[in-house]
Amino acid sequence: MSNIHVLDEKTAGKIAAGEVIERPAGVLKELLENAVDAGATAINIDIEGAGRTLIRINDNGCGMSEEDLLLSIQRHATSKINSFSDLETLQTFGFRGEALYSVAAVSRMTITSCQAGGQGHRVEIHAGKVFAQSPAPSIKGTTVEIRDLFYNVPARLKFLKSDSYERACLLKVIEESALANLTVGYRVMINGRSVYDLPAQKGDLPQSALNRAKHILGDEVAQTLLFKEFDELGLKLFLTPADKLVSVRDMQYIFVNRRPIDSKTVQQAIYKAYQNVRPKDRHPAFLVYMTLNPADFDVNIHPQKRDIRFVNESKVFGLVMNAAGETIFKNARPVEVTLAPKIDLPAPAQAAAEKLFTPSPMETFAQTVAEPLKLGDFKPKNTFTLRETEEPAEYVARPEELKPSVAPVQAAPIEPVNAPQQTDFVSAGAPEWYHGPYRYLGQLQRSYLLFENPLGLVVIDQHAAQERVLFEHYLEAFEARAVKVQKLLFPVHVDLPPSNAETLLSWAGWLKTAGFELEPFSARTVLVRTMPHMIRFKEDDMKEFIISLSQVVGDPSKSTETLKRKMVAMLACKKAIKAHDQISPAEAEGLLENMKKCKDGMHCPHGRPCVAQLDMKQLDKLFGR
Repeated sequence: MSNIHVLDEKTAGKIAAGEVIERPAGVLKELLENAVDAGATAINIDIEGAGRTLIRINDNGCGMSEEDLLLSIQRHATSKINSFSDLETLQTFGFRGEALYSVAAVSRMTITSCQAGGQGHRVEIHAGKVFAQSPAPSIKGTTVEIRDLFYNVPARLKFLKSDSYERACLLKVIEESALANLTVGYRVMINGRSVYDLPAQKGDLPQSALNRAKHILGDEVAQTLLFKEFDELGLKLFLTPADKLVSVRDMQYIFVNRRPIDSKTVQQAIYKAYQNVRPKDRHPAFLVYMTLNPADFDVNIHPQKRDIRFVNESKVFGLVMNAAGETIFKNARPVEVTLAPKIDLPAPAQAAAEKLFTPSPMETFAQTVAEPLKLGDFKPKNTFTLRETEEPAEYVARPEELKPSVAPVQAAPIEPVNAPQQTDFVSAGAPEWYHGPYRYLGQLQRSYLLFENPLGLVVIDQHAAQERVLFEHYLEAFEARAVKVQKLLFPVHVDLPPSNAETLLSWAGWLKTAGFELEPFSARTVLVRTMPHMIRFKEDDMKEFIISLSQVVGDPSKSTETLKRKMVAMLACKKAIKAHDQISPAEAEGLLENMKKCKDGMHCPHGRPCVAQLDMKQLDKLFGR
């Protein structure tokens, strides 16, 4: 008896569905591509139950006859190609004839379609088998309705993520399709709520792309985009200028012949163009449109057609890099300085607003032990690579004999009376690394604090050190559920792509325990009503933090412990004094005292060192003594 046999059609269909669609977003992508290929200028999308319950796509495209309607659900049935050689001239999104067949195999599908001037027809398919056929109204276009996705493959359902995460994936697909197909209008309803109503754009680039980008990237980002067009590769670039980079990578889109793709070649070429002007914690937002001969790239290397291979990768890299550089630097301009208009408020409200966002540096050092970690709101900004989205480092206690002779400190504030020339904070329970007395010498390049101790010279990275202090103090309060919350006088509005807003709000309950009360204001705007009292962000800093957080949170099924440490590290990084901030001797000595109480005073939350000790023996050797 042979060990090899041909799979039955039902099993083969389910396997094919797994190759083409992994989640509801994959279904939506295939159906949107079909609608655009059908010449639609208006697409209506209705989603319920994060796509598990319902995905409905209605378009005003060319429609199908009854014969084509039945053929469309057969495997490898397509109107796009006739032979393999047609792939070299392909101008459509779909071409393999697997989309409808694969989706029908794992859902209850109904397709209604009608050609102009013809009779409408409807076919209902359950698990790949035709269940019913009937006439339908004579309305030009096609409606595809997917219900109970993966109902007959429960193992696939098990691997889907939370509803909010799946909705975010669905919205991302819609956003990509809308930016790729500017002449198509999109109306999007999720659980009966309008999320997008994007009219078809009638003009040419760049205005049509910018109009659409305002809805998806937000006005603030879209208005800064620089545009330049190049003959090579049919390249059209929209890039943020070097002084308007953003804190997340989510606003990066690449389209080849209107197909949204992932391309490390193109992405790295753009980053290369920014290499001498981009801080490591900032990223360009960009739209890249390329028009290529289909023979110059291969889109058939992945079942979902997300990745492509260029025939000449190095040529594409060089052309995009040079074009991006030209776009950025030929449009360079002085940094804009905007003075906020003075708002006349009643005296009590004015005092409350000032206290909310602008505590003085010395005020925070004069706090009692109950609020030990306030080092103030120092003015300079964007002068330090914050690396705020890095994973916090995990720490394991070192054996006693391996502990270094010197390291950084932590947490309690001291009142800045007249600072003595030499300060010895030696007390019971001082950490192993602490060798007092310490005498503050001054600040090097307004970035490093210099102290003298009995061993020699101590150099402290002021940003990394306060990061550690704030990290441990806030983490301790968070874990003890003792985070003091401050209600904002005026809620902060933060604009996000709807996909990011959806993901962030899925964590709203958890974030409330961390001191941040968030609620939806619109499909793309969240309101921040509270913040932790010990953080006290200014409004711009709050917005920047929430935008960064929206990228970090991801899927709610991930470890809350990992997210907690990452979020606290971001908070500490954002709030800590920066390199090039001027601080007083009293503040420097207060930071040293705070460091002394840290569990790990040697490293910032990301694992980088805070303190360096240069012994007298090393100094003597340096001068040949």
